[in-house]
Amino acid sequence: MTLTKQNLSGLFYQPTTLAIFLAAGFILNVWGVPLFDVDEGAFSEATREMLTSGIWSATYLDGQPRYDKPILTYWFQALFVKAFGLNEFALRMHSVTSALLWAAAIFYFCQQFISRKSAFVATLIFSSTLWITLIGRAATADALLNLFIALTFFDIYRYAQSQNKWHCYCAWLWLSLGVLTKGPVAIAIPGAASLIWFVSNKQFNLWLKAIFNPVGWLILLAVVSPWLYMVWLEQGSGFFHGFLVEHNLKRFTDTKEGHGGQWYYYIYVLPLILLPFSGGLFKQISLSKSLIKDPLDRLLVIWFVVVFILVSFSQTQLPHYVLYGVTPVIILMAKYRNSLLAGKWQLLFPMLFCLIQFVLIYLAPDLANNSNSYQQQMLANADKVFNNSYLFNSILLSLLLLTLIILPAKSWQKLVSFAFCQSVFCYLVLLPAIAQIQQQPIKQAAQFAKDIKQEFVAYKMHMPSFSVYREQITHRREVTVGDYVYTRADRISQLEEKFGAGAVDIFYQQGGIVLAQIAGNKLAQKDTNYEVGSSEVK
Repeated sequence: MTLTKQNLSGLFYQPTTLAIFLAAGFILNVWGVPLFDVDEGAFSEATREMLTSGIWSATYLDGQPRYDKPILTYWFQALFVKAFGLNEFALRMHSVTSALLWAAAIFYFCQQFISRKSAFVATLIFSSTLWITLIGRAATADALLNLFIALTFFDIYRYAQSQNKWHCYCAWLWLSLGVLTKGPVAIAIPGAASLIWFVSNKQFNLWLKAIFNPVGWLILLAVVSPWLYMVWLEQGSGFFHGFLVEHNLKRFTDTKEGHGGQWYYYIYVLPLILLPFSGGLFKQISLSKSLIKDPLDRLLVIWFVVVFILVSFSQTQLPHYVLYGVTPVIILMAKYRNSLLAGKWQLLFPMLFCLIQFVLIYLAPDLANNSNSYQQQMLANADKVFNNSYLFNSILLSLLLLTLIILPAKSWQKLVSFAFCQSVFCYLVLLPAIAQIQQQPIKQAAQFAKDIKQEFVAYKMHMPSFSVYREQITHRREVTVGDYVYTRADRISQLEEKFGAGAVDIFYQQGGIVLAQIAGNKLAQKDTNYEVGSSEVK
């Protein structure tokens, strides 16, 4: 090995390199992109209303009970908002913190049971995998839940190795906190996977001791019961039916909100989620028989397979569900990096990412010509967003990939290096461009409406970031005469059909977002015409 290769290889095992990767993946420009609807907007508005109302036992969204998730995420989010104010940085910092702790847990576990070098590589891969970095900076519950699931599995393994009850109690604690974050899924995944793994190790009795450990159940009750009692006092049995039945049982048995329902959904979604390391997954599948011979590798494989099966047969499917099983995939990639991430064909996946960026430049303007009025207006400025500057950055990313291909380095080193470039491109170029088209109009409309001292009603749309930026509830009820309405451009014809064409007084329209008043008084505050971007405000 030449000196150049030695120096290059050594860079991947430096704390400074690790810090730079973590910063690029989870911190870079986290404050510079508007909240995305629906999920970020819903979590953030529920937290804002919690702070406004002073009710910390239950959540409300636009004044209505929100039964989707337990309370822990909102508490953490609220603490950051109290510390830093109501802004994108504060609303996302609970996920950033969770992602960094998740990374630290992976590093420590790999260092303890594999090697220090594998710990570095696992954390580098973790902090530059596409979908992990997305949820690790999103104002949602997923990074926090994944942290607790990972910690649960790590202490399950430690318990099996040492049979020390302390690790059993730690696993119960992480599991309990996972329940307080997102509910029964935090029990189902570790419970099913650990049962299969302990049986495969001929340690079924040890598993039974952990499951029926009275201290473990006391930990679960101590963590969850106080909040369950408080939410019952606040919302009664409505929360338990709404959360357990509608948002857990029916999420698995019925297709909710049109999300998924096909068993093959994650077969084509998972490679996109793992970009640019997708090739390592295919290698793992081909080598699965040899991997299950080692107890640790077998646990990691079982962990992934259980998650993949559960989410594949769930009738409600979203990309981030499968992330519950991505941590073991990353650890195996790091442990066997010289085989799982070897081969020039692995670079096809970074090329796919680069190709997608070029497609967006030409696809977005075409979609504007073949869509409804809302999408047409939303995409009207797509050619200005995906402009020469965007094209230059896309070409630069592709040139960096070509440079990496010819460098004298191992395949996994090239992939990790490109992954860092992918993170920088995503959070300085790609995500801001998408947000400029999709979310910026909502934020601007909310800031405009903030000066209007009237209640707004949302008409046939659910984009709760409007409420966050306006810092007021947007009502979800039937529209009546005199109401101020927040809606989409393609819904105006329905309002005109209902109230009459002359009754819908549009006073703001931009990017497909419309503010109007129904057959009522003119805006006293706004008696002149305004120019907002390329649209008139009347």
